[in-house]
Amino acid sequence: MVVGTSGTAAAFLVTLYVADRNYRRGREHIPGLTMDLQLRRVPASQSYDAVIVTLNAKNTGTGLCRVDRVYWTLKALSPYDDDSIAEMQQDFDSTPASARSVEFPWHLLQEEQMAQEVVIEPNETHQVTYDFVIPAEITSVAVSAWVANASEPKFAEGWYRRAVHINTEA
Repeated sequence: MVVGTSGTAAAFLVTLYVADRNYRRGREHIPGLTMDLQLRRVPASQSYDAVIVTLNAKNTGTGLCRVDRVYWTLKALSPYDDDSIAEMQQDFDSTPASARSVEFPWHLLQEEQMAQEVVIEPNETHQVTYDFVIPAEITSVAVSAWVANASEPKFAEGWYRRAVHINTEA
């Protein structure tokens, strides 16, 4: 009877170990991130404004979401004159489709890479903020955030979000 009970306990522990290992392995490979990007513009001086960006990243998947960096891009949308827009459109149209970016080639103001090593549990939200300083005469900007998925280091996988801010006070 003692041998039977010990064997049953050992089998139970082995089953528990295998189930836990499979659960953890499955969790790490099924992250899903929903991102919300909020922009605020605040006067910093007479000539410059601060664009404060808040990224709320929620793990909607069933596994852990490992993030190791966030790539930020800030582009100027206005003011432009008609000639500048026509020139950018001509450059965009003359670029081969295989080398073309999905986005229109607005003038790049800033591009930053921010180390952000964090693990986001399922149904949890992590907040990241970043501040840009821009000339006050720029009235509209587009901010993009690309969050790298550190769970898949062999692939360039991640999540992307873009938001536009128009200064209505200008």
